[in-house]
Amino acid sequence: GRWTKNVWNLPFNGVSVAMGGITIEEIVQDEGLRRLADIVMDETISVANADLKARGEDIFGYLGDAEKKEMWNLSDNMGPYKTSTMLDLKNRKPMEVKYLFRKAVDRANHLNVPVPHLETLVMQIEAFQRFHSLY
Repeated sequence: GRWTKNVWNLPFNGVSVAMGGITIEEIVQDEGLRRLADIVMDETISVANADLKARGEDIFGYLGDAEKKEMWNLSDNMGPYKTSTMLDLKNRKPMEVKYLFRKAVDRANHLNVPVPHLETLVMQIEAFQRFHSLY
């Protein structure tokens, strides 16, 4: 459900916006940004599984390598796709920062799951939001 979607949304919307509005193609083709997206994906999966466990979900519903591989297959074939949050940033429209990004970091903190890379991206995105009044 929601967490599966976040395995893609958090790293790719996050890196795209934190880099000032770049495409998915630019992320997947840059060695450093690809690695960053991969780390954020791992962090997202960790908090997702902790959340699912806390909610009493069956272990068969947990996320892992299969979902991660699927997200990379999608991303590697998207070309110069522009994420919705990146388009909002570029067009100086309100970004869905609280619901999409901050909520995941807050849940991770509540569950004591370290997400340092995701949290850094979120702080950068929140700064863009403040600097440009994108609420």
